[in-house]
Amino acid sequence: MHRLEVIPGIELDKELFGAASEGLATHAPEQPALTWDTFVDPARWWLVAGPDDDDAGVPIGYKAEFVVTQTLDLTIKVNIWYRPDLRSAETSKPHTHPWEVMEAHPVLGGYEDQHWHRSASGLLVQKGSVLNLPGSVNRIFARDYHEVTSIADPGRTVSVMVCGRWIHDEENKGIWGHLDLSTGCHVAVQRDPVEQERFRARMYRINPQHAAAA
Repeated sequence: MHRLEVIPGIELDKELFGAASEGLATHAPEQPALTWDTFVDPARWWLVAGPDDDDAGVPIGYKAEFVVTQTLDLTIKVNIWYRPDLRSAETSKPHTHPWEVMEAHPVLGGYEDQHWHRSASGLLVQKGSVLNLPGSVNRIFARDYHEVTSIADPGRTVSVMVCGRWIHDEENKGIWGHLDLSTGCHVAVQRDPVEQERFRARMYRINPQHAAAA
C-alpha cells in the first residue's frame, strides 16, 4: 500500500484515511465530509512530543493529531497512535483532560488504558485496565484520570475524539492535572514558564510545517 509522508514521523495511506473519514461520518455527522486532500494537508497535523528522545536527541512523537474543529463547546480530533502516553518516560503519571467529557471512538486498531475516578465522596477508585477497540467508546469525564499504556498496532491505531465544553481558567488556559499515585492526590498542571518553553520548542522541532508560527 502506498504511504505518503506528510512530515517526518507521520505517514498516511488510504486505509488510515478510510478509517478516519468513516469514523467522522459516524461519530461527528454534522461535520463536512473529510477529503483526501484535507487529510494529507501537513498544516492540519501535529506530531505530539513524548518525554523521550531518539539517539540523535530528537523528540519522539507518541501520537499524531488532526484537528477537525475546535471551539469552546466542541473539539473534534483524529488521533493516530504510535506509542503509549505515559507523560513521564517509563513511569506512571495518569492525567485528566480539560473537557467536561471526552469520548474516544477507536476506528482502527486498538489501545489499552488504565482508569481512575473520584467517587461522590472524593474517594479515589481504580477501575483498572480497559481495552479500547472499534465499536467501543472510551468516555472520560473531567475528574477522571487515565493513562494509555499500550498500542495494539502502532501507526495503524486511529481514534476519533469528540470533546465537550472546554474547561479553562481566567487566563484562558485549560484546567487539568495529574494523579500522584503515592498519595492519591490531584496535582494541578504546573505553569512553569521554562518548562512550557521547553515543551513548545520540542513540539516545533518535530513539526516543521508549523515553523512559521514558532
